[in-house]
Amino acid sequence: MFKSLTKFGPGVGLGLFLAAIAYFPTQGTRVPTLLIALLLGMLAAIVLTKPTFKPGNDLLAKPLLRVGVALMGFRITISDLQALGWQPAVIAVSAAFGTLCLGYLAGRALKLPRATAFLTATSVAICGASAALAIATVLARRPNSNVERDVVATVASITIIGTIAVVAYPALCHFFNIPMIPSAVFLGASIHEVAQVVAASDVYGEAATPAATTVKMIRVAMMPVVIFGLLMILSWRDRKEGDQEENEATVPVFLLGFVAAIVVANTGWLTPEGIAALTKLSSVCLIVSMVALGANTSIKGVMLLGPRAVGALLIQTAIIAAISAAGVGLMMMAS
Repeated sequence: MFKSLTKFGPGVGLGLFLAAIAYFPTQGTRVPTLLIALLLGMLAAIVLTKPTFKPGNDLLAKPLLRVGVALMGFRITISDLQALGWQPAVIAVSAAFGTLCLGYLAGRALKLPRATAFLTATSVAICGASAALAIATVLARRPNSNVERDVVATVASITIIGTIAVVAYPALCHFFNIPMIPSAVFLGASIHEVAQVVAASDVYGEAATPAATTVKMIRVAMMPVVIFGLLMILSWRDRKEGDQEENEATVPVFLLGFVAAIVVANTGWLTPEGIAALTKLSSVCLIVSMVALGANTSIKGVMLLGPRAVGALLIQTAIIAAISAAGVGLMMMAS
């Protein structure tokens, strides 16, 4: 045990310290915590990648990341989805799948690698940085993968874009005189991060936030479907190329944990306080792992990919906003 402590302790301790620096000052503000954690990790890379700190940093970058993604399942409750109704649910699903397909094509048109085009499209369609991290854990198993570089560029860009949307989208809803609930549905169906949806809907008061958040969680709930679909595609490509044994696509354990968390969250076994604590733990795990991921990333590599990734993310953001706006328009006409 002492040997493990000396091996992992320095890296884990420094990573937790940097995560705390990113976490506590940004609570209750609109400052993107994940982006701050990422930048701190990149700035501290010269220390965290030294032999004394690297084992602990690697522990935070991968196993803790998977735990954080799995715990996200506790955010999804069937009762909230039922209370919302079918129209907003259809809008959320249509916006997500439409962005996945059209966004992937946009990424490929910008000459992004297949994996990166799928990574950016999924992050916009599902739940921003969290989806990017989840997809990256699957793509990282592929040979010659540059996914760590790609995911950092994606996370940094999408966090900034989403932060701009927090200010711009409510202003647009007010400009077009869109009522509160349709506005909340649009915000939940189009903005990237859960925290950003909460911040954007807060301008309408407490009544709008549950509706916007529930629409957003419908998109989050689609993550297992998207990852299973990706695994099927990878398996098909491996069989086609004749190297299935070498690159066999298996279901990641964190995805099973995500589904199990959804089930447990809807059984009534846990109190609301318990579920809230687990969702908070999920956020903390993602923040800490973001520090470690930033430390493992080459700034030069990010800059090489950056312009094309940003272009793809902007187009994909426009796609999901357009589909969401069209859906909300149809919902208002029907009512």
